[in-house]
Amino acid sequence: MFRSLEELIVGVWPTPLLRLNLFKPRNVWAKLEFMNPLTHSIKDRTALGLIKSLGNVDKGVIEVSSGNLAVALASILRARGIDYVAYIPAGSPRSFKVMLRLMGVRMIEREGNTSTILPEVINEARRLGLSHPNQFSNPANYMIHHNTTAREIDEQCRIAGFKPKYIIGAVGTAGHMTGISMYFKEKYGNEVKIIAVQPSVNSSIPGIKRINGSNPFSELLKVDQIIDVTREQALIGVTKVARSDGLLIGLSSGAVAYAAMNLNIDDAVLIFPDDAWKYIDELSNELTLAE
Repeated sequence: MFRSLEELIVGVWPTPLLRLNLFKPRNVWAKLEFMNPLTHSIKDRTALGLIKSLGNVDKGVIEVSSGNLAVALASILRARGIDYVAYIPAGSPRSFKVMLRLMGVRMIEREGNTSTILPEVINEARRLGLSHPNQFSNPANYMIHHNTTAREIDEQCRIAGFKPKYIIGAVGTAGHMTGISMYFKEKYGNEVKIIAVQPSVNSSIPGIKRINGSNPFSELLKVDQIIDVTREQALIGVTKVARSDGLLIGLSSGAVAYAAMNLNIDDAVLIFPDDAWKYIDELSNELTLAE
């Protein structure tokens, strides 16, 4: 039983760690972050960390996000009775826009991506006197994953009887992989290899992007290897996991699965940040082309 939405978020932790049939007999597990309750994504954690970092937000909050984070922020703030202005790229999946409208959020669509929209959001926050968590520069973005996600993985692997040799995850703002990589490198050094997955050049995968100067935490992200995955390969990962393990994962999770499929790894943990349900339109189109 939970007396508030924020109690609910924390109350479902740790999210499950599941051994994957796809890789047997090798010992490969998935951290099912789509078991978070609000957006079925890892962004529930990020949103909670960002909001807690702001302190008093009674005047309202403003932020730019391409999807899951916007919905997670909206859910927590609505439960608190606080107004939220959501800037969102026009090209974001339709499902996110529907959910924001459902919650009565003031949604402003702009052409471009989150990085190009950010300056307008900063200016509007000052003009309107709204709190701006700024996911792109706020240490709370990655510290929530250092303190919760990474610690859960470490404890769950210990209970399962192994220490992870590899942790594989996709990067967007790189918040969750920064926090996870910092934790494991601080504790185990090079005994644990961190592998980051990014879209191939000229390829687009919802929720993730290439590691470059626009990744705000890239200097803190501690990786041993970076793997490029195309959108088509991410779909292969989604399909393989669905047909071997019965899990309906999103394309960012599929990219992680595909990367792992092409590595000879054991004692590994894959971070599945998102599920398939919000990307039905995209997956339908991709499957039609593939079949």
